[in-house]
Amino acid sequence: MKSWIIREAEPKDIPGLAKVHLNSWLTTYRGIVSDSYLDSLKLETRMELWTRVLDPANESVTFVLEAPTGEVAGFINGGSSREKELNIEAEVYSLYLLQEAQGRGSGRELMNRLIGYFREQGYRSMLVWVLEENPAVGFYKKMGGEFLMRDRLQIGGEEVQNLCFQWKDLDSIG
Repeated sequence: MKSWIIREAEPKDIPGLAKVHLNSWLTTYRGIVSDSYLDSLKLETRMELWTRVLDPANESVTFVLEAPTGEVAGFINGGSSREKELNIEAEVYSLYLLQEAQGRGSGRELMNRLIGYFREQGYRSMLVWVLEENPAVGFYKKMGGEFLMRDRLQIGGEEVQNLCFQWKDLDSIG
């Protein structure tokens, strides 16, 4: 029987990445973000996004979690930090898993794979932004993330709280 694997994303993964991204938003953010905003999200828009993200000119990296069925069940995407004033080098841009892939250690494995990539690129520190009400806040804390700051974010015309966690030394993880 085929097992779960983590590998670098390829253009053939765009439909799967878009599906995981959309489904994760619908299941994770219901009750956090307005229903009208969530109901307006479209798979086609996510496919366009992932086409841009996987463009070789884009300097981020994406790893997928592939289920034994061959379908994308999760992903992590990251690259250099967009928060230039913070003196933190790398950033986890997004990490999403389908509900059936959660609770199996896959999120930790994806994080460790991205951290390994960051180390190879010479990055020594990283951050992640996560909505305050997202259950994943506990995951990032367990992974050693230290609360750095809070910011407000507009999603669908409503304000939500966004938390930033940092890892000052990637060599101290794992």
